[in-house]
Amino acid sequence: MFPGSEAVLMEEGIPTLPAAPANDPLEHLVRRIRAGEGEAFEALMARTEARLLALAWRILGDRHLAEDAAQETFLRVFRSLNTFRLGEPFEAWMVRIAVNVCHDLSRKRGPLPLPMETLEILEGDAAPMNAEEAVLLQQRRAMIQRALRSLPQAERAALVLRDLEGFSTEEAARILGVRPVTIRSQVSSARAKVQAFCSRLLQPPQGGRP
Repeated sequence: MFPGSEAVLMEEGIPTLPAAPANDPLEHLVRRIRAGEGEAFEALMARTEARLLALAWRILGDRHLAEDAAQETFLRVFRSLNTFRLGEPFEAWMVRIAVNVCHDLSRKRGPLPLPMETLEILEGDAAPMNAEEAVLLQQRRAMIQRALRSLPQAERAALVLRDLEGFSTEEAARILGVRPVTIRSQVSSARAKVQAFCSRLLQPPQGGRP
């Protein structure tokens, strides 16, 4: 929990709120935080940290930057939690903040070299596989991450949200503040570029040994 967070909440005079509807599994934590329960924010962080790290890594392509992005996202979420409209999907609101944080970090740090290392699994335990399958999976993950890093920022964010994070076109459009038709266009362009990027890497060099 961030130092002094409980005091900040209580000083703003946030009243105790009624029970949350069952639609959003995170909203009850938001209501508890607004009611001054400091431990509720720690629970919110525990529930969402892995998702934020995976999202930030896919957008930024760097583990340390992703960790910085997750930390900054939680700070912004805490500071602006009173602006969240109860009844709306909390995770989509939080992801919108995370995407903005990633964009800010990208502008500050500038372009990063394409990562050559393999990706670690952030989404939980992988299915059992033999050594050869594991190597192939690592190579594919590294190649996809390199392809994502080659995309323009807007296309990369749209593709990550739509294809990798599982948001619908309409949800991704709301998160990024654009029209659904823009998301469809960006995702289509990003998919084609990723496919072309991977095809170039997989194509055998011309004039090499047979």
